[in-house]
Amino acid sequence: MAGRPPVDLHAVLRRGNLADVRAALRADPASARSPRLVTEAGRLAWREGLALLVRAGADLNASWRGYHPLHALIQDAPHARRVKPSSERLNCLDWMLAHGADPDLAGAWPPARAVVVAAFVGERAYVDRLVAGGAAVNGFVCAALADVRGVRRAIGADPAFAVARDVGGLTALQCCAGSRLGGASPSVSRALTEVASLLADHGADPHAKARSWSHEIDATYLSVSSGNRELFEWLLDRGGDPHDALVATLWNRRLDWAESALAHGADPNRAAEAGRPLLNELTRWGQVEPALWLLARGADPNAKDGRGWTAVHQAASRGNERLLRAMLDAGGDWSRPDALGQTPQDVVNERHRERLRRAVIRALLR
Repeated sequence: MAGRPPVDLHAVLRRGNLADVRAALRADPASARSPRLVTEAGRLAWREGLALLVRAGADLNASWRGYHPLHALIQDAPHARRVKPSSERLNCLDWMLAHGADPDLAGAWPPARAVVVAAFVGERAYVDRLVAGGAAVNGFVCAALADVRGVRRAIGADPAFAVARDVGGLTALQCCAGSRLGGASPSVSRALTEVASLLADHGADPHAKARSWSHEIDATYLSVSSGNRELFEWLLDRGGDPHDALVATLWNRRLDWAESALAHGADPNRAAEAGRPLLNELTRWGQVEPALWLLARGADPNAKDGRGWTAVHQAASRGNERLLRAMLDAGGDWSRPDALGQTPQDVVNERHRERLRRAVIRALLR
């Protein structure tokens, strides 16, 4: 009908009503080929919805924001706590493999084969289904699966394997460091460290970077993300960058791990995120406890970013009294201008924060 607004097929899909999806596809048949749509159906692990989209022309190997449908199913919530997959989810994975989903494409963040992504999620059931469905088990996969013999075979076949990169750009050491499969098994955790040691003995570089979302990460970052404390300590002992380790531990709120980064030489005033002082960034994004922890260990609240903002500016901008008072107690300058001449006091005044202004006055008069 003329004048009717377009159907939001993405919203229809998420409601999970097959009849509604059929009706939406009849109204807009071309939408079935949307990479976003089929990837979302994969994330939802909705087999009937995927089958309908495929019959209408969807590609199970399409990519949306770096994710293929298969990778989206496995890593449906990248930052959420791991939950054992349902039988419906596992059956949907089997269906996708049987209908042409390629497990050896690089997807997710950092980009990797589906088996490596499953190891990063920490779910052995996904690994087993993928391998049974034909996924390649090369040296990089072996590194993620804590398969010491498989990694040794890969090195024997190619002496440069330890410095090589798989599809997507990960090194074998990064595949090993990001694996969560050791979380529930001390023996697997030990095997992952053995894999890392074997790779290091053959030239693996703990400083090597890989792209993830909008930033570069290394093996130390991945060991923090995976929660593998043993491997994290091993990487620092073997020359991993303590400043990168400090950044990763504080963003992940692993404050006890951050102490280890300091013990290995991390300087709170040299640690940076996206080229900006780490304290400034933690404050900017409301990471109160990590920011206070870093401040208590000597981070400079007056260090400037590219536009001249200090952590004091950031605390004033957020309106966080606790942080702002801590900055001032640590020597933060309330009147230091940024590149445009704006001081933290100006930031507070602009935003009409009388409560914060009074708190600052009390702090300055102490």
